[in-house]
Amino acid sequence: MITSPSPKSKINSTVTMGMLLILLFVSIGVSAQQAIVTGTTSSEFFGRSIKLTLINYETRNDKVVEEAPISQDGKFTLTIKLKEPEIYDLGVDNSSLVQVLAKPGDKIALKINKDRIEVTGSKETQYLIDYEANRKIVFNKYLRRTYDSSAVAVKSADKARIEYWNVEHEKASQNYKAELAQWVEQPFFINSLAAVHHSIRWNSETDTTLMNQMVSIFQQKYPNYDLTRQLVNKVNATKRIAIGAIAPGFVSTDTAGKKVDLKDYRGKYTFVEFWASWCPPCREESPTLVRLYNQYKDKGFTILSVSIDKNTAQWKNAIRQDGYTWGNVCDLNGYGGPTAALYTVTAIPNSFLLDKNGRIIAKNLRGKELESKLAELMK
Repeated sequence: MITSPSPKSKINSTVTMGMLLILLFVSIGVSAQQAIVTGTTSSEFFGRSIKLTLINYETRNDKVVEEAPISQDGKFTLTIKLKEPEIYDLGVDNSSLVQVLAKPGDKIALKINKDRIEVTGSKETQYLIDYEANRKIVFNKYLRRTYDSSAVAVKSADKARIEYWNVEHEKASQNYKAELAQWVEQPFFINSLAAVHHSIRWNSETDTTLMNQMVSIFQQKYPNYDLTRQLVNKVNATKRIAIGAIAPGFVSTDTAGKKVDLKDYRGKYTFVEFWASWCPPCREESPTLVRLYNQYKDKGFTILSVSIDKNTAQWKNAIRQDGYTWGNVCDLNGYGGPTAALYTVTAIPNSFLLDKNGRIIAKNLRGKELESKLAELMK
């Protein structure tokens, strides 16, 4: 015989159902705050450790957030705790393997081979992989030749050849960036958060229109994400260091530990050079800078070199070796230093030529181009 449940059993049933619902919501909430990345690697990484690094495009202070062992058959699993979409670099030791754009709740599977990477579970990560494949093609098209030729020129110690290839390298760099920008403009890419990976990197003012377009899209589609905030800050910073703007002021520390203020350089044409001891293209330009400094230092020209080194001894040794007798400062914090961040320096060499009032009148002049500009100014 079937009987009606007692009031007490109804209460117990209600309580039980409520607890189940709470547990369900908690479970959903927890899974929504994490992403799972699984994968396999090629044989050279078997038995090693794989690291997931959160990329900070704004400060370059990237942070390792997860690390996991790679099994003897190449498998790994990473659990990422996150509240919103983020872009990570996945690598072994100092080798970057792939960039991953993860969102809460994602389950991303990667198959990493020597010449190819396959992904399921994340179209944004696929966009990053496609972008990187295209970037390598464009790099070989424009920059491979100038890198190789510059290296040969440096070994020959022929100053004219070195200066020639420095200028050619800068031209190739502009063509390289312009063609990459064409990829970013594609509707599928520019509407994706993956586009941040390209656009926050460049300082080129020719990208301003593209980046303004991205800001408009991101503020509408992704208004509350940190990647959008980083993009907006990047665009504003690009305008801050545009030609015609007063160069942002900064104070940094020289080799003797004394503070150096950029405003004290007013009254002279000043070449602000961002470089590092470990940067071959920077060091290749040193003979040109030394020659031009000696030629014009008594005619109203000077140089302030801003290193992004982290090692004091290596920085000072490079200064001595290259004969930098002008002002040299360093925050000793790499790309994450306050001066590099102020000027949005994400790649070197990077330079700004200031007039006597501290206004930016040219950017990234090298070799013959810098020589011609100084000859024009010193007439």
